[in-house]
Amino acid sequence: MNAIRKIELRHKARRVLWSFRSGRPKIQSRDVEIGKNVVFGKNVRLSAKKIRIGDGCVIQDNVIIEGEEFILGDYCTIYHNCFFPGGKVQIGHNFWLGTGSIIDGRAGTKIGNNVGIGAQSQLWTHMVFGDVMLGCRFHSEKSLNIGDDVWLAGHNLVSPVDMEDRGLVMLGSLVTKNTKQDKTYAGSPARDITEKVGPQFEDTSIEQRIDFLMPYMESFANQHGFASVDSFAKILVGSDDKFDDSNLFQMNVANRTYKKRSTVMEHYLMRHLLPDIKLVPKV
Repeated sequence: MNAIRKIELRHKARRVLWSFRSGRPKIQSRDVEIGKNVVFGKNVRLSAKKIRIGDGCVIQDNVIIEGEEFILGDYCTIYHNCFFPGGKVQIGHNFWLGTGSIIDGRAGTKIGNNVGIGAQSQLWTHMVFGDVMLGCRFHSEKSLNIGDDVWLAGHNLVSPVDMEDRGLVMLGSLVTKNTKQDKTYAGSPARDITEKVGPQFEDTSIEQRIDFLMPYMESFANQHGFASVDSFAKILVGSDDKFDDSNLFQMNVANRTYKKRSTVMEHYLMRHLLPDIKLVPKV
């Protein structure tokens, strides 16, 4: 029996186990698409006109999703007791949301790929409560836009701002103004501290990326009985390299993309790489 067949059989057995441990989500929608290998915890409720959940997502216990539109990419993880109180929320691939967080979409929220938001965070697009007839001056709505590879470390409060790619917000910060690409912020209100602590990322060469990737790939090969990495994967190193028609899992370390085939083996490999290595499907 080859390694891929063994993975498929183990996957079927685990699906049976998951069905005992988790519950069926309560879904209220006439327009729903849920991808492959999605796992729901107990007491999950989804109520929206349009719902899209990508492949390989994990939505844990007591998550409530409400509103007009909810779109979630592939291989996202939403931990216990999170709340999406309404509006339109669009989230990319490899998203991670910590326990007890709130993401509002009343005025529209867009979150890019590879974004992580730590536990007990709140993201808002509106400030509405006071009696406007009486003259309340604080009544506003504005969209929230978060770029790729942004990391909110945890217990963050975020106003409706624009956050550019690869930004980092330190624990317990209050974000009230737009954040810039490759900058690090901390405090209440959050201020740029990049000169003191540096940006979230540093440049890595293709050789460094390969050196970091290969132990993960070799570990996966050993766990699942593959003779070598080459027997199940093809790794490209040029940003212009093209994927071919082979049945191997194909990834490009230069632009962090992969050729999506939605196989069981692909699902297990992607989950094996996360959260340290994040790939998005080639469009």
